[in-house]
Amino acid sequence: MNATDSRLVDLVRPYRLRVAAAIGCAALAAAGMGGYAFLAGPALRALVQGDSLDVGPMLSKLLPAGAVAALSSGILGSLPFLLVAAGLVKAAASAGFNVLLPGAVAEAAADLRKLVFARLLRADPGFFQTHPTGDLVSRFTGDIAAAEGAAGEVAVTLVRDLSQAVALVVVCAIIDVRLMVAAVVVVPGTLVPVRRFGERLRRIGKEQHEAQGEVARRAEQAITGHRIVQAYGGEAHEGRRFAAASERLLGVMRRSLLVRGAFTPFMEILGVVGLAAAIAWAGRAVVSGELPPEAVVSFAAAALMLYQPLKALGNLGQQLAQLRAAVGRAFELLDAPDAVHDAPDAIELPSPSEVRLEGVSVRYGERDVLRDVSLVFRAGETVALVGESGAGKSTIAGLLLRFVEPSAGRVSFDGVDLRRGTLRSLRSHVGYVPQDTIVFADTVRANLSCGAPVSDEAMRLAATEANAHLWIDRLPGGLDGELAQGGGNLSGGERQRLGIARALARQARVLVLDEATSALDAENDALLQEAFSRAMAGDRIGIVISHRLASVRGVDRVVVLEQGRVVEEGTPDELLRAGGRFARLWELQAAA
Repeated sequence: MNATDSRLVDLVRPYRLRVAAAIGCAALAAAGMGGYAFLAGPALRALVQGDSLDVGPMLSKLLPAGAVAALSSGILGSLPFLLVAAGLVKAAASAGFNVLLPGAVAEAAADLRKLVFARLLRADPGFFQTHPTGDLVSRFTGDIAAAEGAAGEVAVTLVRDLSQAVALVVVCAIIDVRLMVAAVVVVPGTLVPVRRFGERLRRIGKEQHEAQGEVARRAEQAITGHRIVQAYGGEAHEGRRFAAASERLLGVMRRSLLVRGAFTPFMEILGVVGLAAAIAWAGRAVVSGELPPEAVVSFAAAALMLYQPLKALGNLGQQLAQLRAAVGRAFELLDAPDAVHDAPDAIELPSPSEVRLEGVSVRYGERDVLRDVSLVFRAGETVALVGESGAGKSTIAGLLLRFVEPSAGRVSFDGVDLRRGTLRSLRSHVGYVPQDTIVFADTVRANLSCGAPVSDEAMRLAATEANAHLWIDRLPGGLDGELAQGGGNLSGGERQRLGIARALARQARVLVLDEATSALDAENDALLQEAFSRAMAGDRIGIVISHRLASVRGVDRVVVLEQGRVVEEGTPDELLRAGGRFARLWELQAAA
């Protein structure tokens, strides 16, 4: 058992009682099937020769003479009773098995799906930069669904088919051990081919899931970027890229079908060889008088019934290869390291009256994004971070939320290093409004709370402070009004005011606007500035990241960043009078 198999067993372990009950049902159903085969010979003898329906001669192979005599004297020894009993046992046990085992597999798959989703929710922004959305969706939906289907097949094969095979082999052995040996003598010869087929199918299965992820990625990129695709006439180009990804998937599927198509006949030929050997032996045994004809009939019935479970067991390698390939991609997501996580002794961070960066540097690969930055943000003041693109402004916002970690220095709330605190407590103190506010396909209430316990009063107050009540009150249902995915039924300004209200509703002490007004017209910009000023009337810590310098004229302090360093700091008027970098940027924007 490899590591993947061990983890699969761990997923099923919470449902071990259900699995144990399913195994018991499978064993009973297999016993019923074995009973059918065992009774086939006596039944045929009774029909052809007109003998009694007594099964004593066959039972003598299983039980002592005294027990056989006792059973044969009553209804328990009659053939009709035994056939009905075998049928009832098999039917009832099969029904229980068909409910219990698939249910346990479905529960385990649901648990895996929840684990993967929880891992995605914990992932830092850098994770999503290296894992395209389409590929993640493919792993989360398609791969886990494929794993669930393959796990169901593997579980049925290991439990039901194996139980049937064991029961029927036991029947064959009871009738005549030599016949049983002749029937299964070919099994050792299948081990090496089965292993090789399984390894090849596992490799092909992994390629297939990767190809499916590429198809999903191409589709997702073209659909989400459809405006650019159409505006630039890229339909044919995107169509060719999608077709190429689809052809790769088709090629992998063809190879998979070819390998499977060769494997099944191979196993069938081996099965026929074993059955032919057993029949040849049985023929000689009947002619020589070593076996009664009804024993050969029972053996033949058991051997024929044995074909299907043995065929399924022969395909187990294929099924395991499919399962390991599908679930392996899900496990890759679970095993991806958390760049940011809680320390074992993490504490609850206080609501800060001061946020401090001390000698902070941040490196992405070989590039320093921030270099030895020291800043202080105090309650009751609003600080603007300005500078050209790539100067490191948004990286500072990421540090405050621990989306990124400093490679040197530290960030603290009231002197407590953020790395000592829990992520939950840290992020409860920071309200973050990005350039493009994310709107979920849900109610206004759900979008404002984001799952946190927020009262209606707090939501309405936050909406009013953010000037979002102007459009929320017009929605049918108000706070219970439905919003479209991505805010398709809202304007850009309305989406941004929703973002401000979302940050205020959680009563965050630190409010960060990351280019939140960059795409707004003058009217919506004014409404958003008014909302922000109202929000900062208390003792919050306000941080505004903007490349539009006109929007930061009313802040308390401006920090100018250039190539990851602080090059200027002061009030807007002081920096304008100084004639430095801020003044030059101001003049450039004013001239434009």
